[in-house]
Parts: sequence; structure tokens; C-alpha cells
Amino acid sequence: MPSFSTISAAVAVKFFQNKLVRFFLSAGIAAVVDVLVYYIIINYVISHTPVVINHQAIRPHEFSLFISYTVGVITNFMVTKYAVFNDSTLKSRQQFTRFAMVAIIGFFANYGLLRFFVEYCGLWPTMSRISSALSLGFASYFIHKGFTFKKS
Repeated sequence: MPSFSTISAAVAVKFFQNKLVRFFLSAGIAAVVDVLVYYIIINYVISHTPVVINHQAIRPHEFSLFISYTVGVITNFMVTKYAVFNDSTLKSRQQFTRFAMVAIIGFFANYGLLRFFVEYCGLWPTMSRISSALSLGFASYFIHKGFTFKKS
């Protein structure tokens, strides 16, 4: 009779072979990077003060989102490419272009949700960032599976 550790190891292997599981783990890694960068920038780099660029004041949560989202996208692309959709037949440049296009749309969706949570609901900016990221996770899996990293 197989031992408990043998059975649990087999279940774990099967679990991590699932692309959806690996996708959410990679997205989770990128989200942690994104939120940490967001937290550091808004709390320690700009200290919740508006950033002025070309005489235009940018709200602290908006500026922090732009920086953290960019770092998160790059992290997410690298982890997703190599850990989830490594069987894609598209060239890396084409994958990144598609990934970036989806990310730009995702940025504006995140931006809208972040503004809604911060400005209309009065939620703490970092918690709002987490909520906006989680809200868009499932849709992005299917978009990346069928468009960004599709197989020929």
C-alpha cells in the first residue's frame, strides 16, 4: 500500500501540471511584486504626496500604480512565458507584444477599479490595489491562453 507521502506527492505533481494553477501562481508572484513595489513607492518614495510632472500633479496612488504595474507586467510575462505557456510556438517578441497589449487594456481596467475603490469607496490604496488585481485575474488567463501564448 502506498504511503501518505507518496500519494500527496503524486497529487501535488498533478496539481502543478494544471496550467490554470500555474497561471494563478505566476500571476500571484507578479501580484506580490506589484503590490510590494506599489507599497514601497506610495509609502516611502513619494510618501503619499502628489508627483508633479510638467506642471501637472499626479495623485500618489495613480503614480504608484503606473510604476508598480509596469514592474508587475514584466515579472508576470517572464514567469508566465517560462512556467505556464512554455509550449507556445510564437516568437518571444510576438508574445511580449501581445502580452503588453493585454496589459495596457488591463492597466486601464485596473486604473478604473483603483479609482473607484479609493475615490468613491474610500478604501485604503494598497487594499484597493489588491482588490483591483484580483478582480481581473480569470479573464486574463483565457485571453493569454487563446491569444498571447497560443499554439499554431
